[in-house]
Amino acid sequence: MINANDSVNNHFKVHRSASLLDVLIEFDKFLDDLNVYSYENWLDGEIVDGPHLSRYWCEVSLMYPYEKMPDPNGGERLLGKKCKVYYKEDYYLEPREVKTPDDYEVGTRKPKADKIPVWVVKIKLPKKYVLTYDKTEADQEELAKGFQQGLDDETRQSGNADTTDI
Repeated sequence: MINANDSVNNHFKVHRSASLLDVLIEFDKFLDDLNVYSYENWLDGEIVDGPHLSRYWCEVSLMYPYEKMPDPNGGERLLGKKCKVYYKEDYYLEPREVKTPDDYEVGTRKPKADKIPVWVVKIKLPKKYVLTYDKTEADQEELAKGFQQGLDDETRQSGNADTTDI
């Protein structure tokens, strides 16, 4: 079961970490590049868990209303890129709007939760698709290393560079 508090905590965890937010942006871009959002109901998903990064995988769980199950053909597009897609029926515990004292849990001031059926789609994709790599930073490092070794564009083009150090 998916608790509303867990979903909110995951949301805050993602927004506190710039790197996790970058991973989610790359995850979204990956789905968009594969045209997964063109399939029915894929755009209606809500992130409830993740991203979780392991050595080789990035895992994100998306929740959909039960009546709006995402088209499995969209998941098949992901399989072509060596992703793993899992569909699961679950329940979302939504806090009830308090109108009467009976809407509170017994002995507390917390509202009762209603079980709402949902679909949860867990997507595991290879980490290489969501890693952000700043090329300009790497290029600057390579340039600095080359200048320290006394190499510049003219020595490389003329063939006078000593290739044993490279």
